[in-house]
Amino acid sequence: MNYKYLLKNFFFFCVCVFILGWGAQWLLSGLIDFSEWEISRNKALFLSSVSDSKNQPPYRDWQVEDLEIDSEAAISVESDLLGSDKILFKKNGQKRLAIASLTKLMTAIVSLESYELFEEITINKTAALQEGEQGLLTTGEALSIKNLLYIMLIESSNHAAYALAELTGVKNFVDLMNYQAANIGLKDTYFADPIGLSSENYSTVEDLAKLAKYILKNYPLIADISKTKEFNLYKKDGSFYKKLVNTNKLLGEIPEIAGGKTGFTTDAKGSLLLIIKNSKDGNYLIYVVLGADDRFLEMKKIIDWVNAAYKW
Repeated sequence: MNYKYLLKNFFFFCVCVFILGWGAQWLLSGLIDFSEWEISRNKALFLSSVSDSKNQPPYRDWQVEDLEIDSEAAISVESDLLGSDKILFKKNGQKRLAIASLTKLMTAIVSLESYELFEEITINKTAALQEGEQGLLTTGEALSIKNLLYIMLIESSNHAAYALAELTGVKNFVDLMNYQAANIGLKDTYFADPIGLSSENYSTVEDLAKLAKYILKNYPLIADISKTKEFNLYKKDGSFYKKLVNTNKLLGEIPEIAGGKTGFTTDAKGSLLLIIKNSKDGNYLIYVVLGADDRFLEMKKIIDWVNAAYKW
C-alpha cells in the first residue's frame, strides 16, 4: 500500500474541508452582519419617521400646564386637509354623545347632494310646527333650497332642516344621512332625525372633526354660509325676506373663523364646532366641544390654551 499517496490525499482533503468550512463561516457571518445592518437601518428610518411626524410644528411648550375643562368631550386638531393632522388637545375623543344641532351639518351635505340650489320648497304645516326659537317659517311660503340652507346654518332653524328633509321623505333623508356618515368613515356617528332634537343623534368629537375636514374639502359652501355673522335674505323675486343673525356668538370676536355650527338641547347641553384658518401656516384649526354648560366659554378656553401651549 502506498502510504505516502494516501497521506498526501488525506492532507489535500483536510485542506479542502478547512477552506470550505472557513468560506461557509465567512459567508454566514457576512449575511448575519448584513441582516443586522438592514434591521438597524430600517429601525432607524422608522424611528426617524415617527420622530419627524411628532416633531413637526406646532411644537408643544411644556412650560404651559395641561388644560382642564368642564365639557364632556372636546378636541383641537390642526389639518392641512391633505392627510397631515396633528391633535393639539383631546378629552374623551371617542365618547359617544348627543350632538343637538351639529346634526344640521350632515343635513346640509345630503341636501346639496340631493337637490338643486334654486329648487323651491313650499313650507307645510308640519315643518312650520317643529320646535325651535330661531329661523321660524310660515306655512305656505315658498323658499329656495339655497335660502333654506342659509336659514338652517345661520339661525339653526329646525323648520328649515325639516323642510329640506321632507322633500325626499324624512325617513329616506335620515337613511341618506347615515349612509353618508358611513361613507365618510364616521364610525361612531348615528342620526335619528335631520334636526338634532333627538338624543339618539350621537357622535364623537373625533368623528365631528373628520366631518369638518370633509366639508372643507367637498362642500365649502356649507362652511362659507356657517361663518356668516349676519345676512340679508332675499326671495326669488328680489324682495327682502329677513335679516339672519348667526347663533354663533364667537363670530366677530375670534378672528379667521372659516366655519362652524352651534347646538343645544337639554339632554345634549351645549355643543359647538368651530373652524379657524391658521394665519401662521395656512392650515385649519378644528375645534369641537360637546356636553358643555357654557359652550362659548369652553371653546375660548381651548383656543386660548392652544395659542399659549403651542408654537408655530
